[in-house]
This record gives sequence, structure tokens and C-alpha cells, in this order.
Amino acid sequence: MQGDGRIRRRPDFLDRVLGSLGARLAKLISINRDIRSSGLFALFGILGALVLGAALVVFAIERSRGEAMFKTLFDGIWWAVVTVATVGYGDKYPLTTPGRLVAILTILTSIVLTAMISGTVASIFVERRIREGKGLQELKLKNHFIVCGWNQNVEALLRDLEADEGGRRGAVVLVNWMEVEAFDATKARFPALDLRFVRGDFTQENVLKRASAPTARSCVIVPDSSGDSSLASADERTILGCLAVRSLNPDISVGTEILRPESEQHLRRANVDNIVVNGEFSGYVLSAASTSKGLPRAARELLSAGRGPRLRETPLPSALIGRNFAEASSWFIANRGGVLLGVLSEEKGVSLDDLLSDDSSAIDAFIKRKFLEAELDLASAASAGTRVRLAPGPEYVIAEGDIGFVVE
Repeated sequence: MQGDGRIRRRPDFLDRVLGSLGARLAKLISINRDIRSSGLFALFGILGALVLGAALVVFAIERSRGEAMFKTLFDGIWWAVVTVATVGYGDKYPLTTPGRLVAILTILTSIVLTAMISGTVASIFVERRIREGKGLQELKLKNHFIVCGWNQNVEALLRDLEADEGGRRGAVVLVNWMEVEAFDATKARFPALDLRFVRGDFTQENVLKRASAPTARSCVIVPDSSGDSSLASADERTILGCLAVRSLNPDISVGTEILRPESEQHLRRANVDNIVVNGEFSGYVLSAASTSKGLPRAARELLSAGRGPRLRETPLPSALIGRNFAEASSWFIANRGGVLLGVLSEEKGVSLDDLLSDDSSAIDAFIKRKFLEAELDLASAASAGTRVRLAPGPEYVIAEGDIGFVVE
């Protein structure tokens, strides 16, 4: 869900395919950059020069001595390739002493060159794996999920992601200061998730770029207690992280957890989609626990990551548009085995022009002038917004774009 009222829907099949191809192409480009910096192309150039040079020399020597083993230059190239590759078919070989000396030199040189090439290729991929394990490798991903920060609630978040659709949400990137051993242990606890790691400060754009934030689908920022981070200034870092993420990817869906309610106004200005205040619902749960036996357990069941019924947000089928809430509820019970609790609907705000009269009177002009002098944005009031309607009543008519809250 977007803060400006747009409804974010899951990418369709084509988007996922294009995103996967784009991620693989970006990874190939990154590997090509590593190959260029390693000097591997120069080694292949030397190997090619060795093959061509040995072929020319042996062909010239054998032909000058009247031997018929090498009738064409291609015979020399074929022999040189087979020799350098240590295949040794034996169909072509020099018969003269100078030709054999050249062959010996070619074999010894090719052994050294192939060993250097094999070692260079192995070192490129090993170094990339080591850097990725340490959280220092730049990731090339698309439509992935980023979790910035680390605290005791993140493992519950990962359990929920793993339980939802069997972990098929795509890659999940953790951005924090945890040690490599701690990340390895976390990755082992969630085998169904494609967990990745970027070590660093999530308020810095270069760190977020390593996590492929510009192409991410959604991001959650939590109060960070990893490394030397202190919870005393966690909300300030959360605000800075939101601004950094938004600057790299204006379309990303951002959710945050904060410790102090007064920080919420700053996150609203940063256009954060969803804000959760730590302990916000504790009072209600404790109060319900003292008066009702089942409410706390029911809330835990709906919001937990278990296999039982859960509260979910789902697009309403087009067949329900124009029908009332009672009919939609019956449809979910009959066709999905779920219970429709309410809807998230778009509604247009009321602008100043809607409140003023049609004729341009002096009072209307005076009001507009005062709003402009106060530097208030008249257009912002008319922007679309979203409203949560729980149990809106049986006569509420389902509109296009409505999202359903369903227990199933």
C-alpha cells in the first residue's frame, strides 16, 4: 500500500520474469567487471597467441622439411589447440626435431598458463563468495525485500515471511552491523528464505545501493541494536534510513517500527507507508487479558506465523465490484472458506475549491489569498487517500480498487 493512496499490487508473471532476467544480467555484468580487473582477459590473450604462434612455427618447419603431416595451416592450429588443451588425440604431431622442440616448449608453457587461468577463475568466484558472506559484496537483485536494522523482533518477521507462501517472496536482504557468524546462524534457521546480507549503516546511500535498494519492492526499517548501535537514537536513524531509501527508490513500499510515538510525525513527512509504534497494542492486550479469556489468544492466532487462520490483505475479485458487503462476505465464505472483516478503500479528499461557492465573491477570494499567504498547499487536500473500513455495514458497496481484510 502506498502512502499517496495508490494500491500496490503484486507484480504479475511477466514482471517477475523480467525482474529475474534483469537480475541475472546485472550479475553477469558484475562478474565481467571482476574478470576485467583480475587480468584474466590478458591471460587468455597470451594463450591465444601461444596457440597461433606454435601453429605457424610448426607448420612452417614441417612443410619446409617436406613432411606431409601438416598439409594446411589449419592442421597446425588443430594440433596446437589439442596440445595446449592436453587432449592429445595423436592424429597430428611434428616429425622433425625442430618441430618437436617447439612442441615441448608449447606444452610446458601451456601447463603454466592453464594453471594460472584456472587459479584466476577460481579466485574470482571464491572472493565474491567471501565478500558476499561478509556482507561487502554488491548485490544485483530485483523485486526483493529489505530489512534494515536488527532487534529481537526481526526473527519473528523472518518467520512470518517464511510461513507466507512458503517463502516465495523472493530474496530477503538484511542490512545491519551483525557479525558474519550471526548471519550464518540466522540463515541456517530459515532455510526456506533466500537470505542475503549487507553489512553497514543503512542510513548511508552507498550501503543501500549494495543492497540493490533502487530496484527493491519493499523495505522494513526497525530499531537497530546490532553492532555498536544504541536504541537511544534508534528512531533518529530510522528517520534518516527512510529518507535515504526514498531518495534511491521513490516507489518502494516502506514500513517502520519506532520506539517513541512522537517520532511518527517525522516519518509521515517522509511519506512512510506503514508505521508501527513498539508496544502500541500492549495496553489493549493486557486490558483484554484481564476481562476476556479468548481475545488475547485470538489476536495471537490471527497475527502469528502459524498454519492456522490468519488475517490477510487480498484484492477483491472483479465479480464483487458493485455488490454490497453482505454479498461479498457470503462469497468469501462459500468460495474461499474465509471471513471478510472489512475493506481498504480509496477516497478523494475535499479541496478548498469544493468548499467555496461557484461565484468568485470577495469572501472566497479573501480566503484563498490567506491560504496562499500562509503557504498552504491547496492541491494536497484534494489528493486521494485510503481508509480502513472494518465491518462497514451490509449495504456498503464494493468499489473498484478496494482491498479486502480476510481471515482465512
